[in-house]
Amino acid sequence: MVAGSKRFTNPSKYEFSLAVYTTFDGGQTWIEPSLLLLPEWAGTSDPTIAWDNKGNAYLVALPFGPGINTPLLGIAVYKTTDGGLTWNNPLLIHGSEAQPGDDKQMASGDTNPSSPHYGSVYTAWDKLGPSTSEQGFARTTDNGVSWKGIGNQPAGASIPGINDSFSPEISVASDGTIYIVYMGGDKVKYVKSNDGGNSFSNPTVVASGITTLDALPIVDNFPHFPNATFRVETIPTGCTGVGNNVLFAWADLREGVSRIYYRHSTDGGNNWEGPPSGQPLLPANLSSGPKQQDFHPQLISSPSGEIGCAFYVFGPKGHGSSPANLIDVVIALSTDNGKSFSERVAVTETPWDPSVNAPLSHGDPNVTFIGEYFGLDASKLGFFPLWTDTRTGIQEIFTARINEV
Repeated sequence: MVAGSKRFTNPSKYEFSLAVYTTFDGGQTWIEPSLLLLPEWAGTSDPTIAWDNKGNAYLVALPFGPGINTPLLGIAVYKTTDGGLTWNNPLLIHGSEAQPGDDKQMASGDTNPSSPHYGSVYTAWDKLGPSTSEQGFARTTDNGVSWKGIGNQPAGASIPGINDSFSPEISVASDGTIYIVYMGGDKVKYVKSNDGGNSFSNPTVVASGITTLDALPIVDNFPHFPNATFRVETIPTGCTGVGNNVLFAWADLREGVSRIYYRHSTDGGNNWEGPPSGQPLLPANLSSGPKQQDFHPQLISSPSGEIGCAFYVFGPKGHGSSPANLIDVVIALSTDNGKSFSERVAVTETPWDPSVNAPLSHGDPNVTFIGEYFGLDASKLGFFPLWTDTRTGIQEIFTARINEV
């Protein structure tokens, strides 16, 4: 496995690069190579990693700066052919066309041998302009030699019909179908491609009538939970299970506290189960306590078809008159292709304090940063979440292995 994270060099001024971690023994030990940063860049952000069919991994990064406003420069791709021990110089596959610029990229590879597009790697991101947010898309069908967009368009050409994109995430089904879920205002939307990214469907609303975390108190442009200073957002996540099962999940504030809601389709997104605004991920008997906030969900399917949804749980923990506000990592498991989630497993044996060693978001003393998503992957060995944790006294990356039910 290969993992990536921000690595802060100056937390008080929000200065960082990217670090990559690799393991060759199923996560028991990890090797940490060098930081990924070109000298002419002020920093790189938002790491996302995907694999092709030749054992190559691709880290899609967001370079920025230098300058007072640290402009976002575009989308860059690093490639490793040795499992993350060494990385090629990055290729800038798309330059920001306007400011604020490209942002919040995600990537996924088609690793299904039965797919007609086996080996392709896809990435999508927000193309932020002065008054709109289109969605850029790129793919490689030749193991990273070149990158292109839809049809014969260049890498980064906008997907038609999307002008409200926020934080897209890509999933690839076993038959090669691509699903890109994103927040479009206060709605969860998606597009799909049945031809390896050569064309896409029109945007479809998956869930409406939701309450995003933007309904929380806003401090310096970012929502915050009560008794917290770290920034949060409603960012959707998706995965494909066996057959034509597709799931999308998000953090929702409709109950007065944040809970994970989701929608599930058994026919590739033609029809969706449950109410049009989504349904709680967990049944009432597995729900978090009344003062606990569930947020930042991540979905993945194991090779056997078991589906995991990992998320953070923030709130008062401990006994006494002043319990500390801490975070646990939890994973919910589904053994029926996402129809229901009947198992809840605590990943962290001890909760962590998000106020410890917290970087200041863009140097703002009123807003701290723990990340707006974290990692989750799966293999025949089980599920592997990768999250931020401060139990050692500094903000570090932790991982664990959770066996299937």
